[in-house]
Amino acid sequence: MLALSVHSVIIGADISQQIIMGKKIQKISNLKNPESFFQLNTIKGFKYIDKAGEIVNAYHIEENVPSFSMGLEGLVIEKPKDKIDILKITSQTIWAKFSQINSLDMIIRLFVQEASNIINILEVEKINRIGWRNYFIYDFIDKTKQDEYFKKLVTLNNLTLSTASFHISTKHDFKINLIIQPVIKNDEQMTSGVLFDVDIYQTDNIDTKGISTTLDSFRKYILDENDGLVNVLNGTFL
Repeated sequence: MLALSVHSVIIGADISQQIIMGKKIQKISNLKNPESFFQLNTIKGFKYIDKAGEIVNAYHIEENVPSFSMGLEGLVIEKPKDKIDILKITSQTIWAKFSQINSLDMIIRLFVQEASNIINILEVEKINRIGWRNYFIYDFIDKTKQDEYFKKLVTLNNLTLSTASFHISTKHDFKINLIIQPVIKNDEQMTSGVLFDVDIYQTDNIDTKGISTTLDSFRKYILDENDGLVNVLNGTFL
């Protein structure tokens, strides 16, 4: 689990990609990326009920039985492969969590490989939603800088922002939700930071062969320093 302390007041708004401010973040790799989650919503995935055991067998390595729980509500496999923390499969979703993230490209590749194998077992041909959620963290020098950052996000007097929820407008087919909240790390310095919770998703009838291409378009947006996520996040440093 992510060892962070957060607050919980939500304010809705909309962020345009046209924000251009002084760059605090040069590249997305300047931020910590402690956790990442993928989810596919499948169409006609109800063969899960018959095929769950076959999926478990696919992760059986020699004499080592994978750690799993299985029921009609879904299958959960813990550490099914190196770098993958949890894999969850139901009749309607394929979900995975990563916390050892060397690069965004790496975890896309790992997820697509596992999702493709599961899709083949379930004989799924279409999905109607692809989602990718990432936590990115920017560290401040001290708590004062964190307080200044969040005070500048609110223009009303006597209000302190705890959590802000935004919808990012882009020229792309996919949609993006952004939640911003203060965090305190459980380290010796109790480092103050800001958590950018970025949820990118596309809803459509998508052929399973298009999963990799769709996720790669998400990745390119995240990495884009001029018209992508980096630009938007820089715009929050008012």
